[in-house]
Amino acid sequence: MSTELTTARILQVTERLMATADDPDRITVRRIAAAAGVAVSAINYHFGSREALMVAAMARCYTRFNAERLNQLTAAVDAARPSPPPLDAVLTALLEPSVRWRYDPGSDYRVFLNFRAITRRSADPALGRALSEEVDHLRLFLDVLARIAPHLNRAELGWRLHATLGIRDNVLRNRTRLVALAGTAIDPDDPARVLAELVAMTRCLFLAPAGGVGRSMRR
Repeated sequence: MSTELTTARILQVTERLMATADDPDRITVRRIAAAAGVAVSAINYHFGSREALMVAAMARCYTRFNAERLNQLTAAVDAARPSPPPLDAVLTALLEPSVRWRYDPGSDYRVFLNFRAITRRSADPALGRALSEEVDHLRLFLDVLARIAPHLNRAELGWRLHATLGIRDNVLRNRTRLVALAGTAIDPDDPARVLAELVAMTRCLFLAPAGGVGRSMRR
């Protein structure tokens, strides 16, 4: 097997194990090597360590996830040309893949969960930092939002986009507290309703203030 094929095979197997394992500690180098049909030394040679392999597998999954976001954003922009797309369409493009992956048992959402657990248990505080700081695809959302909300400067848009993702994280990751605070009149297990609520909650962050009153931050 060529070097390129070996690397791809190891990454594919690692990602699959991360998508199905209940405990990331059970995803050992030996288990990966056996499933990929390679020697343990091949993993060490190509990736250097188990943690580095996990980062590479997560990056592979994250790239695919971000592509879904950008495909939806592009579709929204193209459908509205030459005008800016509706704000709700942009927010849906940003949030829908997260909601769908979270509720679809056949998705790779557990890759994210297992990788988060791996970074928390790691002795290396920088593990995965490059992935969390990779925001190039989010800057494309900012470019579109700038056309929709010209009353906001780039810094204000960045704050609001960051807050939008934070709201998403709290809703999707902390169901227990959500139900304790809100009950189940809004069904937290209905992905369509969850997405609608997320869009409704975050929409107001980007709307112009009533009466045209500006923000305190200077442009």
